[in-house]
Amino acid sequence: MTTNRIFSFSACLLFFTLVFPVTAFAEDAPEKGFKITKDTVLNVGIAINPEFESNITKASEDTETSETRTTTDENGKVATTTTTKNTEIVSDMILHYSPSLRIKLDDDKKTFGFSLLFDYNHYLGLEDKKTSKKLSELDIRSDLLGEFNKDGLIIFDFKNTLSRSSTPDGQELSGKNRNLLDSFAVGVAFKSVEDVLYGKIKLGFDINYLEQSKNNAAYKDYNYISPFLDLFGRWKFLPKTMAFASVAVRYQDYYESSIRDTSRAVPMNIFLGVMGQITPYLSSKLAAGYSVNIGDSVQHDYNMNAELVFKYQDTGLVVGYLKTLRPSAYFQYNSTHKAYLNFKQKFAKYFLASLNFNYSYIMYGKNIEFKDREEYTQAEDGSYQKTSDENENSDVVVTYSVLMPKGKRRDHLINFSPALSYAIFPWFGLKLSYNLEYKDTDYVRTSTTSYNYATATDKNYTKTTTTHYDYIDHRVMLSIVLDY
Repeated sequence: MTTNRIFSFSACLLFFTLVFPVTAFAEDAPEKGFKITKDTVLNVGIAINPEFESNITKASEDTETSETRTTTDENGKVATTTTTKNTEIVSDMILHYSPSLRIKLDDDKKTFGFSLLFDYNHYLGLEDKKTSKKLSELDIRSDLLGEFNKDGLIIFDFKNTLSRSSTPDGQELSGKNRNLLDSFAVGVAFKSVEDVLYGKIKLGFDINYLEQSKNNAAYKDYNYISPFLDLFGRWKFLPKTMAFASVAVRYQDYYESSIRDTSRAVPMNIFLGVMGQITPYLSSKLAAGYSVNIGDSVQHDYNMNAELVFKYQDTGLVVGYLKTLRPSAYFQYNSTHKAYLNFKQKFAKYFLASLNFNYSYIMYGKNIEFKDREEYTQAEDGSYQKTSDENENSDVVVTYSVLMPKGKRRDHLINFSPALSYAIFPWFGLKLSYNLEYKDTDYVRTSTTSYNYATATDKNYTKTTTTHYDYIDHRVMLSIVLDY
């Protein structure tokens, strides 16, 4: 499971549409909101978003399950039959109903704010009515933040984000999963009188919980608590150029995992770099550094970040590359190369076109799912096998084995998202967006379960599931947003 903030694509889209409303690209838009006090404003909003998604569980069409049975007729003739079923790719229409509320107190010395977003994802079940009942969920996100002594040389701030989403942003899980994440951080910043020097210390923790883990032990391996420490400092040694340094370290403990001792991870990322303005319209950032993950094994790596920003009147373009290291439940860590592009163009006064594209090459560490687990033995072919009696009163013996690639896992992940927004009024806007998500991976997991009956051999059968983790998903969404 990644340590990114876990929230569904649709909920994030709605949140940013509402928190950064359509007035952000309308010229001379009047101030919105209800004045509570001189410095306190209340904003309320509602959005209705019809969406079509082509692969709602992010399943691979190559995944298949087969059952093999051997029977003997009354003449002693033995027959073997195998039935195979491929995973069904389910598409559906979804209606998002999304009310929001924000309140913010902002003056020269302090800022205090709270936001709350509800996003009910109602699946219509066009292909299967039962799908709607199983997948329709309520996503919730709340943010509480504060910043104090803003005009001083020492600044204090805090932020807490609590979210419930039905699709975590994980590279190891697929399908619809109900996920709870709470992230809390407090920070202290220091700056010099003329703001030449600036530094910040941030402490916090993330707590992640999958609701399915209450009834399904397999999901417990992804629940974690993760304290973290972030350090940042910069020095403006020229009017438009600065040097900076950052250190991020966390301890990720999968506290309910069956492989807890080997899945704990301590990743650390260090960056040193410079950023500055090259021309009035062009600026850049260049940083390099070191990363290490301390866990069941120690992984050393390099970090890099290069970014070019162009901004001219109503045109904005960001192109960049990022190399970093993150923790992972079954693989200890993943090291990611990411190339990204963000483009925005305002035209005809009230229209905004945008395009986001990123490509990630994700390299995972060694799978430790069955490492040092006494109930599993490793066969010569690399598979892990487990044999046990199903229960004391049964004559069946169940043999379970899992076969995974011996090499390290490598994923290619592509996201492509164009959008067009239209601010009809400062408080009313439309947005049409499309998102393509594509993953290609060499990771394939084959699990085989054999049921062998001592007294009723005709019941014997073997079930084999070959799970592929590559997929393609198309999403088209129309956002109708009222926000005041």
